[in-house]
Amino acid sequence: MKPPSSWILKTVLISLAVLILGTGIATYLVIDGLTNTRIYQDFDQYTELFAVPQHPFDLEQALQEQKAFAIPYEDDSFTILWGTDFHLRRGPFSNRKKIYALLEKAFTETDPDLTVISGDLLFSFDSLKMLTEFADFMQYHGRSWAFGFGNHDGQYTHDKPTLANLLDSYPTALFSRGEDWVAGHSNYPIVLTKDGQPLQAVILLDSHDSRIYEGGIIAPDYIYPTQIAWYRWVEDGLGEVPLYTFIHIPFPEFKLVWESGTAQGVMLDKKVNVPLENSGLFAAMQEKMNTVAVFSGHDHLNDFSGTWEGIDLHYGRSASYGSYGSRYHSKGMKTITLFSDGRPYEVATYTVDDWIL
Repeated sequence: MKPPSSWILKTVLISLAVLILGTGIATYLVIDGLTNTRIYQDFDQYTELFAVPQHPFDLEQALQEQKAFAIPYEDDSFTILWGTDFHLRRGPFSNRKKIYALLEKAFTETDPDLTVISGDLLFSFDSLKMLTEFADFMQYHGRSWAFGFGNHDGQYTHDKPTLANLLDSYPTALFSRGEDWVAGHSNYPIVLTKDGQPLQAVILLDSHDSRIYEGGIIAPDYIYPTQIAWYRWVEDGLGEVPLYTFIHIPFPEFKLVWESGTAQGVMLDKKVNVPLENSGLFAAMQEKMNTVAVFSGHDHLNDFSGTWEGIDLHYGRSASYGSYGSRYHSKGMKTITLFSDGRPYEVATYTVDDWIL
């Protein structure tokens, strides 16, 4: 005898409810793991010990040791394609194909001389596989690219040294772990040259993850004294060369320029998410004023720029389809165009709306 239809319906509904409940719990555990895994330093800006090399920074030596890179100008302009917060991961709603489509469109439209990823390229339990996939993609397209670590890149299964070692085998990846005496794993310069002489430099800095501040407050980490000393060391060695610096987590002056009311753009995140202590990177940049501009990511819905005490500060346009965003703030990337004849640099924003992706 066949079971009554009401019993079949009840069984289906119960099974569906169990499936929904199980999916919900699994989703919560994944999201909780992804959002609450943090990495802390075992020292702070007051206890970090280091010694700056007695010899000056030497570009030729750094090039030989692959602690720096050099790219010659091929004509009067040099285009950097700047992306941040891609958050590549596997699984449902990761939307990696859209990110790669965005990049392919950007390559076609802007033909960059260099692509710079300013952190959070990865947001995955299997970050090594995601980095391999991305590096293969860039290698396939023959695009030179540089990468500074963000707060999510070295979390979960694979740490930053493991990820850094992978990139050694990719010719198009202009990546270095940097000097051993400096905190972090992606502090290095890329020097743009003309007629064999340094003309400008792109500086990448590892801005780490999170820090436990006084009172047990967890907030973004800061740039450490060794990094600031390294920045001065490289700046002294390069001489009067304009610097364009990329970090992931914005430093406190980004918050100040927004609060001043002079910035242009939008602040759609709840706040400008900066470290709770100012470790002094911006002050170090002001000493010689070779730093022209600083480019940051991290806050997906902040996209503004302004000049603070003589240095330009820029937020990137998030390209992440697999993490938080807004229907009112399109995903995208930016270009930074430098010139060999002394003209001011130019920044342009390209969104998925512009390219109908």
